[in-house]
Amino acid sequence: MKDSEKLMQELKELEEKRKNGELTVREFYKRLLDLLAELKDVLAHENIDEANIKKQIPLLLAFIKSQIHELELRGH
Repeated sequence: MKDSEKLMQELKELEEKRKNGELTVREFYKRLLDLLAELKDVLAHENIDEANIKKQIPLLLAFIKSQIHELELRGH
């Protein structure tokens, strides 16, 4: 199974468990962060060209800045 298929399957399972009430919001959030960490590991080791990397940087910057801002608002 390809990494993308595995990650998508994990995401679908998480969404289904949340939908069925098997995960609390906090559990769902933590599991999504775990999935994000897995995705980070795959992407960091992927051999992609510079043009594709440049396309992904703005998305990463927006996400990271948003999360840091929210963290600051919560007093951390």
